[in-house]
Amino acid sequence: MEENYYSIGEVAKLTNISIQTLRYYDQINLFKPSYVDPATNYRYYKDSQLYYLDIIKSLKYIGVSLDEIKAAQQFTPNELLAFLQQQESLIEQQINRLYDIQQTLYKTKKQMQEQLAIDVMNTVYIKSEEAMRVLSIQTKELTPYHIPNAYYSSLMKTLETENSFLSSRYGCIYPFAHYSNLDDLFYSHIFTPILTDRYITHLTSDMDVQLIPEGRYVCVAFIFNRDAYLAQYQKLYQYIEQHALPIVPTVYEVFMPLNYSPNDEDEFIVELKVQLL
Repeated sequence: MEENYYSIGEVAKLTNISIQTLRYYDQINLFKPSYVDPATNYRYYKDSQLYYLDIIKSLKYIGVSLDEIKAAQQFTPNELLAFLQQQESLIEQQINRLYDIQQTLYKTKKQMQEQLAIDVMNTVYIKSEEAMRVLSIQTKELTPYHIPNAYYSSLMKTLETENSFLSSRYGCIYPFAHYSNLDDLFYSHIFTPILTDRYITHLTSDMDVQLIPEGRYVCVAFIFNRDAYLAQYQKLYQYIEQHALPIVPTVYEVFMPLNYSPNDEDEFIVELKVQLL
């Protein structure tokens, strides 16, 4: 069968690959013309060569580098199959990572929307919440007078080890009870939200993955101030007692940042919430 020859311009039109790209492929020995006219230096390609351009385009489409494509041109069919299986595995990893990123964006946006929805400060209110997975760590003799940086750092390191995404929020858990002095209020756990569905494996003995349950919560929110903390808690406690509300006797304290610059003074909204039965 007689083969047709095509100029570089004709090949560019047939394959939707630019002339500049075809010249570059020639320079790097990825795809060379079948014949170069010594008088004009024009490049000419045979019919059968276009098949190899299809392979190059297909591998480029799935993200294979030109160097890897050049190596793949020397593969046997079995080696090419193994190579494609490896590329498939890499793409699966990329898809999973993009899914994690999508989840993180969704949950971070939802957290910010919930924060912006707090339209009353220093006043008790009731709201409904979805369940939230958190990574928690047990604490010892820690009160609202202390900044739990050491515990929070441990949580962050664990999430980084898991290649998980970090939340700018953290919270604390303690028993619902009558406190007349903050020195008597001790946190049982510090927690941070888990922003993906990923299973957490690298847990220390004092860590756990907990679920803050969905439901209706009685809450109070305020700008964090250690001197005002007890008064705000007592306001929540008295509201529950006065209305004889049936509750789960656990307080969830959530810190929400109001600014994100390390050069600004720290400012947080604190929300205290107790689940209604």
